[in-house]
Amino acid sequence: MKIKILFLALLFGASFALSSVATAQTSGQAPAMLTPQQRMEKRFEHLKKVLNLTDAQADQLHAIWQQNASKIEADRDAIRAAAPGSDARKAARKQLAADMKALHEQVKSVLTPAQEKKFKQIMLRRVERREKRLNKLEQKLKQ
Repeated sequence: MKIKILFLALLFGASFALSSVATAQTSGQAPAMLTPQQRMEKRFEHLKKVLNLTDAQADQLHAIWQQNASKIEADRDAIRAAAPGSDARKAARKQLAADMKALHEQVKSVLTPAQEKKFKQIMLRRVERREKRLNKLEQKLKQ
């Protein structure tokens, strides 16, 4: 159960740390690449609408994500920099998980119980979609 919550918190933080406000598209051309800040803003606006956040809640959550974004990105950079399977990589993953759990606890304090329930459902759907994508990728690699 703790691992599931931790994983959900990890996905939640990742979704906000790497989200944006809008996808810029021009006629006949591919969409422009979004910056991590733009992706964070886009996902934030989506959750604001889906969870029906009040302006006060939105301001609080935005502040929480802003103050945690650099810490989480630094954790991800540490994971990328460490060799696969190394103790440094394991330590970096543990640090990311701890930071994501702290982020989740901060977010929980802002949401109502109904909003938190809906948020968990959203995160579970993301986990399921991710697992589905990974399974498809694994099948392609086996072929």
